[in-house]
Amino acid sequence: MKVKKLILLVSVIIIYSSWLPSAQANTAGDIENHWAEREIETVLKLGIAGNYPDGAFKPDQLITRAEFIKLLVIAGWIKPSDQKAQPVFKDVGPEFWAYSYVEAAVDAGILTIAGNNERFFEPNRAITRTEMAAQVGRLMAAEQLQGVRNATDYPPISWLDVLRAKGIILGYPDGELAGSRGLTRAEACVVILRLKEQLLEGQAKRERQWISRMQSKDGYITMAGGRQDVNPYFGNLTLVAQLGQPEYWVEVKRYLEWTLAHLNYPDNLGLNGTIYNFRLIDGVVQSENTYDSADSYAATLLSLAAAYYYASGDANFIREHFQEFTTVSEIITTLQDTDGLIWVKPDTKFKYLMDNSECYRGLADWSSLLASLGFKDQSELCGGKAGLIKKGILERFWDEDTASFAWAIDDQGSKYLLSHGQAYPGIVAQIYPVTFGVTPPTSQKAILAYQKLNDELPDWAELEVGDTFPWAILGYAAVIMDDLSGADRFLKNCRSTFINKDHYYPWSTFEDAFYIRACNALQKRIKADLN
Repeated sequence: MKVKKLILLVSVIIIYSSWLPSAQANTAGDIENHWAEREIETVLKLGIAGNYPDGAFKPDQLITRAEFIKLLVIAGWIKPSDQKAQPVFKDVGPEFWAYSYVEAAVDAGILTIAGNNERFFEPNRAITRTEMAAQVGRLMAAEQLQGVRNATDYPPISWLDVLRAKGIILGYPDGELAGSRGLTRAEACVVILRLKEQLLEGQAKRERQWISRMQSKDGYITMAGGRQDVNPYFGNLTLVAQLGQPEYWVEVKRYLEWTLAHLNYPDNLGLNGTIYNFRLIDGVVQSENTYDSADSYAATLLSLAAAYYYASGDANFIREHFQEFTTVSEIITTLQDTDGLIWVKPDTKFKYLMDNSECYRGLADWSSLLASLGFKDQSELCGGKAGLIKKGILERFWDEDTASFAWAIDDQGSKYLLSHGQAYPGIVAQIYPVTFGVTPPTSQKAILAYQKLNDELPDWAELEVGDTFPWAILGYAAVIMDDLSGADRFLKNCRSTFINKDHYYPWSTFEDAFYIRACNALQKRIKADLN
């Protein structure tokens, strides 16, 4: 038995390594105990930089102009340029390894040719700090980061001062910025990570603004992207992302008030506290008198209420609507079966992995909130019910033969396993237990399930998911699973494919919310790795 467990453990370790980016799996040996070891490792994990062919990173070697431009283009999600009829610089032609990055930097306004009449880039010369600051500053200006003026504004900008003000560079102990000095590869990694952290924050802020514009003055929110659906399940998950900025707390509260005012007592299936789907028709919100699920609608509302309380500290609102939230929580426990798992709704005898993962999170969040408000007995009872869901997910949904989660179980106990190449529901469902906290990312089942997703959808980060929808939750799950390169590529592709094109369908407020959460999760991870 012990031998079998040892073999399984070794297999998990091998599998875990297989989906990691090559740069992450092959950390250079010459960065061990280096002052910037953590920052360099994170840049490698993100896939922004790599080692030299001999496997060394050479952290103390001065970085060249070409090398830095490549880092900047990748970190800034700038698409490399195709070959042009006439290269911008005489010494950087199509045959040069960094040609596409240099051309892209010119196209994006990061590199300028003003005053460079000879049109030489000097790609192999060590970049100076002044040059580095100008390139980083222009990218920050193009991304409209707060506190960064437009690059064309007058009077001329001291980019070194801008970067110091933004915390990108700190200067030497004597306060000197030493603009004429070079930059080591280690120092460049630190600059890039500080920049990346701020770019992700700026991206998340812009998307929260877009979601805010999609919310009505009454509080409800449409899915947008040309759709007029008012789906409370999607709305709950969308508004969680808005809590990341205090200025949107009032909008989340207004949404909660609208939702609570539209609960059913009872609905057409005899349940109290449920809510139907709505549709905006000629400017009027009309009920469809049905819902897709009773369990997930309730669970995600509880999670939103808890998240609102912990963000805003508004205990009065929770106490004012305590009975309504309690009724919502009872939907889940009413639908709970003897195995701990939750039926989707009274007339549909299926237990879904996605729904049960959300139900675990919802009851766990509500239990935590109850404890914070001093309701110890109710908290323990609710927490116990959440624990039964967790146990049921890990024992009943897991399939040993396929090393993956079933996506559904019916009333006969039959498991429904994923179908090859079909993202929804089976493949995407694999990341729900880890995303909603049922199992930690280091657990054997989380690792195997994430490997299964990567086996079935190897190009998911390039948005090739075999489904109409982009499933932005994948980017959020990737950060949780420490797949930083996959997460960063996925976010970049979502921005270029959907966000920069007017958030067109099938992008929605729901997708945007998980995009925001992924940006913030990646930002938080980067910030933690900065000394």
